[in-house]
Amino acid sequence: MKINRQGKSRVLDKDQLDLLIDALPTHKHKMVALVCRRTACRISESIQLRWENVTAGGIQFPKEICKGKLKSRLVPISDDFYQILQDWKNKCEIAGESINQKDYLFKGRYQNSHLSSRAFQKVLNVAVIESGMIGFSSHGFRRSGLTAASNKNVPLEHIRQISGHSDLGTLQRYLSVSDQQLKAAALAMD
Repeated sequence: MKINRQGKSRVLDKDQLDLLIDALPTHKHKMVALVCRRTACRISESIQLRWENVTAGGIQFPKEICKGKLKSRLVPISDDFYQILQDWKNKCEIAGESINQKDYLFKGRYQNSHLSSRAFQKVLNVAVIESGMIGFSSHGFRRSGLTAASNKNVPLEHIRQISGHSDLGTLQRYLSVSDQQLKAAALAMD
């Protein structure tokens, strides 16, 4: 568990993630968290997305915003999540924001800027305390998503391609193993 920036972020299940996201203060913060949850991306990647990166087929994370800036990746999204993103776009337009393909999904305080990681982390820390999810950090959305896919027996290579990890060893350090899974593995050796 992560405490004072030490250790790994706690992995949350679906209900815990719902509770935490509900505790975030604005719709913008909730949408950043949803993008991270549904794509297992990093906060820094989420906040730098532009509308041109979102299609009905998925979200394209250009190499310029990915860690290491080595390669881009496309993460498929469901039709319902695409509609949630379109509703967010409409909400922004109704609020008076001009929306074009080059605009950020999550605009910052200043013109042509995006929400900062620090600003998101600040509100997430409050939501973590309010929801009782101590030990969870922004990277927990990524760890939770990747672990959930692994627990549903999605092949590791498929998960690796979504996460953008260069090798399976790095990916496996992200995955959490529950006490029940350890017990089942031990019992399977009989």
